[in-house]
Amino acid sequence: MVIDRNRHFSRSLKGALFLLCGLLINNQLLQGQSTGFSIANDFRYGIGEQYQSDDDAESKEYLENLFNGRVNVTNSLGNLQLGFRIQLDEPREFGPDTVGLTQYFAEIKKDGLTLRGGTFYNLVGTGLVFNTFESRPIGFNTQTEGVNLNYKRKNFKAGLYGGVMAYADILGPGRVEEYILRGVWGEGNPIDEVKIGSSFLAATGERTRNGFRNEFDAYLREIYVEANYEGITALYNWSDKRTALDSLTKALSSSTTYGKGWYGKLGYTGDLFNITTEYKDYRFDLVAPADRDVGTRSTRALPFQNGPTLVPEHDKTLLARNPHTIDFSDELGFQISGLVYPNEDLIISFLATAASRHAAYNPVVVTDASGQQSIEYEVDGKPLSFPELSDKRYSPYWEVFAQADYELNNKVSLAFALQRKDNVVFNDKRGVEIPSSEEIYKTTTGLIESTVALSQRNSLHAILEVQRVFDSKKVTDGNDSLGIEPFDGRFINRLLTLEFSRSPLWSANARLEWSSTDKEQDGRQIWPVVGGTYRIGRHTIGAQYGWERGGIICTGGVCRFINPFTGLRLFVTSKL
Repeated sequence: MVIDRNRHFSRSLKGALFLLCGLLINNQLLQGQSTGFSIANDFRYGIGEQYQSDDDAESKEYLENLFNGRVNVTNSLGNLQLGFRIQLDEPREFGPDTVGLTQYFAEIKKDGLTLRGGTFYNLVGTGLVFNTFESRPIGFNTQTEGVNLNYKRKNFKAGLYGGVMAYADILGPGRVEEYILRGVWGEGNPIDEVKIGSSFLAATGERTRNGFRNEFDAYLREIYVEANYEGITALYNWSDKRTALDSLTKALSSSTTYGKGWYGKLGYTGDLFNITTEYKDYRFDLVAPADRDVGTRSTRALPFQNGPTLVPEHDKTLLARNPHTIDFSDELGFQISGLVYPNEDLIISFLATAASRHAAYNPVVVTDASGQQSIEYEVDGKPLSFPELSDKRYSPYWEVFAQADYELNNKVSLAFALQRKDNVVFNDKRGVEIPSSEEIYKTTTGLIESTVALSQRNSLHAILEVQRVFDSKKVTDGNDSLGIEPFDGRFINRLLTLEFSRSPLWSANARLEWSSTDKEQDGRQIWPVVGGTYRIGRHTIGAQYGWERGGIICTGGVCRFINPFTGLRLFVTSKL
């Protein structure tokens, strides 16, 4: 499916842009102005094979090109910026193929007022009500097409925003959810140390062929209070969501159509250490297990609701592999993180986090008048207010992590890290003959990292990661007649990464991963990758070839499983 975004442009918004462009070319308005422009182009191409199942590799090719332009004009009327993106994603690596003008805007700033018409992303508060962004590595995009108006003074901020959003579901190929959005927010400082804010959003989910079957309205509210005093920071953010459904849809769902959530933070920043404690309680749509797995239900936390995850997103391969996937509709948890500065050469960072669902369910077999049996669910007690880590029915998750970064001298730096992670996904009983099950994933990972400055321009960067894993999905019962050996799901991963850089011209890198299990795609146990970059003026050219193991990748709490890929990747980045 190819999406031609030009067909979705609002005529009124395009007319407004043409009007602003007309103002720019009026000589009387351009007197005494300064003008600047910038152009950036990102090109990516890949060809090879990608596994779609355990032993089924298919040819894979993608071609993506983003051409971005910006024009800045400053004169007595204020600062005006015009921007656009022409996108060619055909075929695209992740997400629907897209060809055409995908971003366009005109933005003017004057005396604290910012008015933007066209496409935009926006963050209100901590994101419990509205937080939109794009993550191309996983094909996620919640761009809005409309108007965004902000006004800022020293102790007061406020804004209005509205428009349409076409969200391509990253888990449902071909599914596009369309929303009409109208929002308002404001915040002020009654005293310098305290900030109080609130927002309201009305969203309409439209009935479309490839989206929602029935139209609905959702109303979201929030309040937040933040205080800062002598290194101490405290934040409380509360939000609720009410969904208006037609009577038939409401009758077929276990949702109450009303949910709420809150996020809190308490932190301290000092000369010797920093520490932050955070808590989340997201119950925007507590539903029975049968409805929980319906990711397209209109009562769920909507794709533009992306609050704090309290799940770390590590930048090292094995540390980041298969992270916990947050459910903004039903999750509570906490996180404690901090930094310690024993001396000027040593920094110690630490983190402990945990989460679970709010409730566990007991399946009950019921028999109707015709003798047909089915499963109903009863909540086991009241929904919790603190994560339950000892009962697998709550899908518990916890992780502890610590890292020490040490500057040995002005040429050598070292880092040591240790991580322990335990994640359970519980699948409730789905039918009379279908038992409950759980997916258990446990890891213990160690890391050693070093950067050595060989000269003023040359450096060597090395990372060694070693990981012990238990994956219940890989547990296999032995069968002598079929020649299948038993496997307990325990194995070791090792990953070595080396990179040589000659700044600022070029770099070369190699990565080698080895696993003790042969339960991966096609029985592979070794994944080598080589690559490099070269800079020519304002252009950077890069290439990579090898075998990539894949796994789950998350951005801002949004996750996608990336299938293993074998082949060549090329990219060219230009900035003018």
